[in-house]
Amino acid sequence: MERPEPNFTMKNFRPIACIAFLLFSLFPFLPAIAQDFNPEADRYQHRADSLYEAGKYRESAWYYRAEGTSRRMMGYQKQAAVNAAYSYALAEMPDSALVSLNQAVKEYGFANREWMDTEPVLAEVRKDQAYAELLKYMSDRQSGQGDPDQASIVTSDVSLFWNVYDRFLQDTSNAQKLFLTEYFEKGTADLQEYYRIKTPNIGGLRGFVRNLQKMPDYYASIRTNTQRVSELEDTLRVIFRNLKQWYEPAIFPNVAFVIGGWSSGGTVTDYGSIMGVDMQAADENTPTHELNLWQQQNMLPFDQLKHVVAHELIHVQQNNMAGDTTLLCHAVKEGMADFIGELISGKTANERLHVWAKGRERQVWEEFKKEMYLDRYYNWIANSNQETAERPSDLGYWVGYQICKAYFDRATDKKKAVHEMLNIRDYKDFLEKSGVEERLPDQGVRH
Repeated sequence: MERPEPNFTMKNFRPIACIAFLLFSLFPFLPAIAQDFNPEADRYQHRADSLYEAGKYRESAWYYRAEGTSRRMMGYQKQAAVNAAYSYALAEMPDSALVSLNQAVKEYGFANREWMDTEPVLAEVRKDQAYAELLKYMSDRQSGQGDPDQASIVTSDVSLFWNVYDRFLQDTSNAQKLFLTEYFEKGTADLQEYYRIKTPNIGGLRGFVRNLQKMPDYYASIRTNTQRVSELEDTLRVIFRNLKQWYEPAIFPNVAFVIGGWSSGGTVTDYGSIMGVDMQAADENTPTHELNLWQQQNMLPFDQLKHVVAHELIHVQQNNMAGDTTLLCHAVKEGMADFIGELISGKTANERLHVWAKGRERQVWEEFKKEMYLDRYYNWIANSNQETAERPSDLGYWVGYQICKAYFDRATDKKKAVHEMLNIRDYKDFLEKSGVEERLPDQGVRH
């Protein structure tokens, strides 16, 4: 059996907006986890892994707890606590498993109730009354996020970054340690979780620093705009309220803005949505000579950042949707975030895809149909390696948008249609009811 990654719906690499709900089981741990310069915690983690593999679950649980105590970032502490709970459950120690699970939830923000309710290893844990009390705690915490005017908009990590960046420019000799101890470890839980999840994409601290060194002109040019993120609060509140009008069960956890090393424009975690503002703070004066083709294509102006926030906010609402590995599932979830995001913010987060697809609609659809029931999302979503000057990556977003828009346009009760989208259980049925194929033009195909 496999232990869970605390963010079971962890977001994979995506420039403009995250790819939602790809299922990962990260055992063994992310190979770059040692990037926190914490040899004691690493030793505990490696020992725990070895004991787990040997079937010595009680001992492995002890070492995971010791690892969690030694870690300095909340996301890593959360992972260790969940792994300890899992090992205790395998050791037939449900009381100890509950202690670790309580710690993961209450101290470190673990929020994956679906996994807790369905994981077979936790069957005995779920019989305890204390488990029901923990679920109530989680429900109460979520219900407290139902007010769009109470959502926290967190911008402190941006200011923190620039303070550290100035020190980095003065002395680059120990840059990795500097950004670890003064930026990531002193930042919010949102920033720490962003680093933990995105470490493979960033390339760890070394990759984070290397990226800054490669793009000094770019970062200098976006500094002023990144420092304006707090000015977006009133605009974002309007977007939040718009969603509440369309979808009453909506929740509004933190929206945090970070400088993320060009690893993701947006992602969703247990702590809320996290926006990599350095990818979407450009203006007409931003230089592009330090950027590769994909970066140039996915760099967004600051005035479009609000649309990416709207996209990520829709992903927050998608926990009740069925999950599977088909391309269709992934495309619908991403396209839905674009479509409903446009509904509440006025514009899609991926406009460039719509510009490119104009006149190519039928061609793209026919290509998509060949793979939509296969595990082929990597040809359509988060496929930056396939970006060319002639064809953009991430066209699965455009296809999913078309399916959701067709479904919405057909519906007589538009609010009900939004609710049905956010609670899809059968993607093939949803596709058939959308009638999207009938709406696509037959002519104008480009080759």
